Amino acid sequence: MEIRKFNLEKHLKKIEAFLREQYIENNNMTSWLPERLHDLIYRMDTQYIEKGKPKSSDYIFFWEDKNEIVACILPDGDAIYMSIKKGYEELYKLMIEYSEENCIELFTKDEDGTVDFLVIANDSLKYRQEILKAKGYKKQVEEDYDNYVNPQETDVFIDLPDGYKLLYGDDYNNESNKWSACNLGFHPDLEDPNYENNMSAYNSRKASSMYKDSFECLIIDENSKERNNVCSYCFVYVDVESKTAFIEPVSTREKYRHKGIGTAMMHGVMLKCKELGIEKCYVNSYDWRKKFYNAAGFITEDSIGFWHKKI
Repeated sequence: MEIRKFNLEKHLKKIEAFLREQYIENNNMTSWLPERLHDLIYRMDTQYIEKGKPKSSDYIFFWEDKNEIVACILPDGDAIYMSIKKGYEELYKLMIEYSEENCIELFTKDEDGTVDFLVIANDSLKYRQEILKAKGYKKQVEEDYDNYVNPQETDVFIDLPDGYKLLYGDDYNNESNKWSACNLGFHPDLEDPNYENNMSAYNSRKASSMYKDSFECLIIDENSKERNNVCSYCFVYVDVESKTAFIEPVSTREKYRHKGIGTAMMHGVMLKCKELGIEKCYVNSYDWRKKFYNAAGFITEDSIGFWHKKI
């Protein structure tokens, strides 16, 4: 058994293949999708660099048995996730210890020099919870959720108020408006008709090999007099090999919420995925967003615990 540190040029395809195999074997999100790995490398890492934080992909480690990947540590900012092949569950305790030693630089130190080390574990994987408890981790009350929809089995339609229109990325070429609207959805305190953000994270996704198969979906306000008339926006990563899609990020600007616009956009995603032959489309959620996705037609597949320990 060997432990290796991830190198983008050498190991991306190999990690991709491992995550894809885990999904196909389990048919659920107890392992990351390859799409989520691409989002981390080609979007989130750019945001981390701009904020002066270390890149998560520099702290990916994987275990090989006879030159075959059997497990990997997948950091996501200040959180650690682990993907393990069936039959190798005994590695989990070792992987926690290894991540505590080798991934601690991803976490911000408190005044006393300690860090709040965070490990994420699907609730359906009971053995992980027992090991985390034994190692002194405590689970927070709030959880995350994996939600999915089968586009081929859905029968939805676009229902929008007058004056609003659903478009896919290629139909709307103002990239600054699209990404700014997404950021404003998450940060309504920045709401300003002339707001523009740094476009590097938006543009960095284009380096992903999945970009050509992926798509944007958005809603515009055709009657808006603002320079930015995008109301709701999402990006959908598509992996043609597994016939899966992963939506990240999703946002509706605060003043356009509670009008059915976000639901219409999700239905637009489902229709496009159906057209592309996607068999399962995923989105992660927390707090009230779970109810939103469920109301739009997504089914909650699993809950995910956040486990903390002071180190």
